[in-house]
Amino acid sequence: TLYSLDTTRDTMADKDADFLNYVDSVKRKETLKENEALAAQLRQEWRETTWAGGLILLVEKAGLANFFLSIGESFEGGQDTTSFYLSSLIYRIGTIVASILFVYAMGRIFNAVVGEEIVINQEIVIVEEVTRAQVEEEERLAREKLNGDENKGDKDEVVPTNKSDGTTKTRRRGKRS
Repeated sequence: TLYSLDTTRDTMADKDADFLNYVDSVKRKETLKENEALAAQLRQEWRETTWAGGLILLVEKAGLANFFLSIGESFEGGQDTTSFYLSSLIYRIGTIVASILFVYAMGRIFNAVVGEEIVINQEIVIVEEVTRAQVEEEERLAREKLNGDENKGDKDEVVPTNKSDGTTKTRRRGKRS
């Protein structure tokens, strides 16, 4: 009879342990459901309040979520897949285009700050060494030329005149000093 009481106690203890494990399991499941609900609520709030969340919401509404999921799954194949090479190529092209657009935008901003054109005025100074003799020679030539032009009208001109008696006489024209 003692043995039967022991086995009864053991089975009762096992039943109590099983019940406690069941209660713990139910509590864990409820806690897990509450955590999932809280995470879903926070995720929805994130989608409604942030730019990135708005973009993801837009992608889901457009029906492209499955497309992006399939792209993500194709990367699981490793670097030897065609989709990986194609995506890598598109990424590189996108990076180059983004860099060019960034430089263009910065140039437009700089142009707006500085103005339309940058004009560089350069003054060119030519230094020529002239000796005193060269200066005197140029002055002498200029005086001769000036004096020659003034004296041109001072020279007498001989103009022949015919008289009625048939004799010729010369007359002088011009300035007399």
